[in-house]
Formats: sequence, C-alpha cells, structure tokens
Amino acid sequence: MLSARWRGSDATSDDDSDQDVIFVDQDPTAFETLLTYMRLGVVHLHKHDEFLSKKILMLAEFLGINGFLVSVKATTIKNISRRDDYLSDEMSEAAEFDARFGNLQVAVDKGILPICFFPPSDDLTIHCSDRVFHASKAILVEKSAYFSRILSSHPAKYWTEEITLGENPDVTEVVLQMLGSPNSSFTTMTEKFHSVGTDGQNKFRHFYVQSILTLIDKLQLPIDFRDNCVQTITHTFNA
Repeated sequence: MLSARWRGSDATSDDDSDQDVIFVDQDPTAFETLLTYMRLGVVHLHKHDEFLSKKILMLAEFLGINGFLVSVKATTIKNISRRDDYLSDEMSEAAEFDARFGNLQVAVDKGILPICFFPPSDDLTIHCSDRVFHASKAILVEKSAYFSRILSSHPAKYWTEEITLGENPDVTEVVLQMLGSPNSSFTTMTEKFHSVGTDGQNKFRHFYVQSILTLIDKLQLPIDFRDNCVQTITHTFNA
C-alpha cells in the first residue's frame, strides 16, 4: 500500500517533506475502519449503517485488503449456515462464499451483505390482528415447512425480525405454543374452553378444534407432530 502508486507523481521527488504524506480520496470513516484492521486485525462493519458498511466492503475490495474480505465472507457463510463455528479454516469458508454468491458485488446487490455478516436474532415477532407473539426462528424453521419457506427462501430472510399473520389470534397462540411448549398449549386451550358458557361449549369446541387443525395444516407441520397435536386437542376437550 505504501508503494509509489500510492504516493502519486511526487514519489521520486527529492523533497523529503512530501514523502510521508499519502492522500487517499475515499470516505474517511470507511477508510478508518480498514486502517484499524490493518493495524490491529479487527474486522468490523457498522450494523446500524448499511450504506457505510457497503462502502467499507467495496473499498476493501478496491484497495485489495483481502484478509478483511476473507474474514467477512467466512463469517457470513457461518451465519447463513447457522453454525457457531467454522467447519474448516477461513479461506475454505470464504471459497464457499465465492462459489455460492459469485463475488462481493453480487452478494451486496442481492442483500446478502452486509446484513448476513451479523449474527441473526433467534426471536421472531409475529403480529396477528391486535396481538403480538414471540417465537423462536429455529423452532419454527425446524417444525414448519410454511415458516421454513418464509425464513429460508433467501439467505437474508432469516434476519427478518417481524412478520404478520392474518389468522385468528387465539388459534395462533395455541398453535405457536404447540410448536414451542406443548404443556402451555394444553393450559391455554383448557382455559379458553372453560371460559365459554355451558350452552355454547359444544359449538365453540367444534369451531376451535377445526380452526386449530386448519392452521396446523397451513403451517405444514410434520405428520407425527400433527398427530400429537390432535391427541393433545382431543385429550383437552374430552377431559
């Protein structure tokens, strides 16, 4: 970096006063981040400033600061794969990044970077009518093909923090509890059933059960899990 090409036309000047002055016509904040990496080996992007992070990435490529880019690519692949550690060394992980996305510019254009460089939160906020629920992305993706499509159709989709479901919130509450905590769903269903007067319990039970089963089918839960849910519902309303 300190070769003649960075010193301009004065690189061979006899005036020593200019020899230690290098002018870099780039964003100073972006360059400072890369300078910190070159001095200390710290790889950093700005989570809450996407535009600045993009400038840092493209400037690193322009300046040929490959070590910084290798670390960014390796970390990104690890996060997308939802792993805590590298499967191999950083260079191999970075090579996988290149094989998957082509190059840095493509990854930026597709919205992979900079967002996927940062570890994703596991919490998903679900808005349903006037109520708000919180669920684990890992559990939803594992148990529901519906949520898996929403959160895995594009690598960056897993970084989604909020979604809206146009479903009955009482039914949604029970189904989400079935996914995360079956015992809680049993309690919730029992409380809702007994909150209805005796005259309306049979009608409510039919509507409630059918609505729960319909949502379970929509979320495309595994057959064995669906069967367990049906058993829980049957046990609850026959208790």
